Amino acid sequence: YTYLSSFISSAPGFTRPPISAEEAALRRALEHTDGDHSSLIQVYEAFIQKGKFYAARLGYFRGLKDFNEAWCQARAHKLRGELLELMQRIELPLSLPAFGSEQNRRDLQKALVSGYFLKVARDTDGTGNYLLLTHKHVAQLSSYCCYRSRRAPARPPPWVLYHNFTISKDNCLSIVSEIQPQMLVELAPPYFLSNLPPSESRDLLNQLREGMADSTAGSKSSSAQEFRDPCVLQ
Repeated sequence: YTYLSSFISSAPGFTRPPISAEEAALRRALEHTDGDHSSLIQVYEAFIQKGKFYAARLGYFRGLKDFNEAWCQARAHKLRGELLELMQRIELPLSLPAFGSEQNRRDLQKALVSGYFLKVARDTDGTGNYLLLTHKHVAQLSSYCCYRSRRAPARPPPWVLYHNFTISKDNCLSIVSEIQPQMLVELAPPYFLSNLPPSESRDLLNQLREGMADSTAGSKSSSAQEFRDPCVLQ
């Protein structure tokens, strides 16, 4: 996941809705069912295979010239190289990427939840009004989120992890992926739930934690084995 880590640090993802039917179709071809983070990986692969002008046609960069588009990608490559060098220096085992496999999908979700557990929101009414767990702000998915741009939008994901929260007239979340609350309870540090402001979401997570308490011993042995697995070079 070195690429994903470097890319969200150097480029903001889609910055506007598609402006034409052609652009919308191109975007849909790269959108991933798991959310924006996986879509970013697919955008990068398309960029590498077809060049920066293909990414520009997708509206991936707004108001940037070709030089700046290339600069964003070059910065992502540089950050990825630095992360890889660090992983090799501390002798972390590496494995080749297997993007799209069920194991890779689950590992990516675990990596996101482990690092961004403070950036989680829950749909409180089933219509896309998300309550941020840590701040109790209400926000909607941004208009360029992959869950909003699907041709036949399904019900919004109940729980999401977001990368950016923008406070405006219509508060919005960007770079969003669906997560499972069970994974949040399992991977977030112990202090996380106890420090959340009172809410229905916190109560639901506490109920999940109590229900998972009986299987703690088994999950610890499983987690120890997973920790020894190689790091995936995404």
